[in-house]
Order: sequence, then structure tokens, then C-alpha cells
Amino acid sequence: MTAQFPDHVTYRGKSYSLAGKNGSGLFDPTAHGMNPVGSCTACWRGFVCSYAVDGRGLLLDKLEVCLEVPAPVLLGRPPTPDTGEHALFDAVYERLNHRVAYTGGLLLAADFIEELYVHMGFHPAWKYREVHELMFRDGALVQETDRSERAAAFRKEMECRPLELSRGATQADIKRWVEQCFSQEYGW
Repeated sequence: MTAQFPDHVTYRGKSYSLAGKNGSGLFDPTAHGMNPVGSCTACWRGFVCSYAVDGRGLLLDKLEVCLEVPAPVLLGRPPTPDTGEHALFDAVYERLNHRVAYTGGLLLAADFIEELYVHMGFHPAWKYREVHELMFRDGALVQETDRSERAAAFRKEMECRPLELSRGATQADIKRWVEQCFSQEYGW
């Protein structure tokens, strides 16, 4: 397995990794007739979203997606080919400026701590030095909290725990660990 590409959120002019979510209503390509497919081991879900917090609301700014069929027009925008360094996606939709009616919390994280890298799933917020929790109601930003100290305290709690499974792990342990690595739900 491979660490997964996170979604990104531009907040106060800075790009953050989306490192946790508790809520519903983030953009889902399947709700727009798309069927994303895994493009590589680092993107099992087949797409990456880039959001922006603008005017106290959450907007979908960009979608990169891998499809097995020709990419349709999305939200009035035609797709463009992926011209990135690795060109992993079939279609890129930019400047979407689409309001997202998300309700719940998002953990935005920056300054990843390389020593905590695990080659599996999404990296949780506690593996970053800078963490912000944003709360939304129907896409409107209603609360902002700096959670960097909470992430540091949790890292301290995690110091004595292994980052990866031990060789003697049971199938149930492995299943639980993989589910945890791919879940972005948080509980703080």
C-alpha cells in the first residue's frame, strides 16, 4: 500500500492538506455521474479535490479525476488533460468556484513531520505541526480553532505506540488498522 494523496484546502492564503473530517456534504464525483477509478496506489479513490475557504464559505476549486470513459463537462466547465509532473489523472477541472454545502468539521494540516510517515492510507492531523479545525454549516464557515497544541499533545501520547503493525498481528488487527489508515474521521 501507499500513502494516499490528500485533498487540499486553501485557507487564509495558504494551502493545507485535508487531514480529517467529521460531517457530510463534501464534493462527490459520483453525485455528478462520474465513476472514478484508482489511478495509482497513491490514489485508490480515483480523484483529488482542492477546496478554498472564501467569503466565509467552502468552495470546490479544482477536481482531478481518473475515469474509464471520456470525461464530461462538470458544473459548466469542460475537462482539460492532466499536464502535471506525473500526469496521473484523465481529467482536470479548474476554477470551478462551486459552493459546497458541507456540514461538520474539517482538520486542515501543514508542516508534515517526516519521521511519522507511514506508507499506508491518509496521514492524520497529529502528524503535522500546524492544525486548524474549521466547522461548517451548509457550507458556511461558523467556527475556526487552532488545534496545533492538541495535535502536539496527541503526538506525545502516541510516542510509545508503534506507527505500523507488528509481525504477529492477527487478520482482525490488520483489517482494523487498514480501515483506520483510510478513514479520515477524527474524534477530538
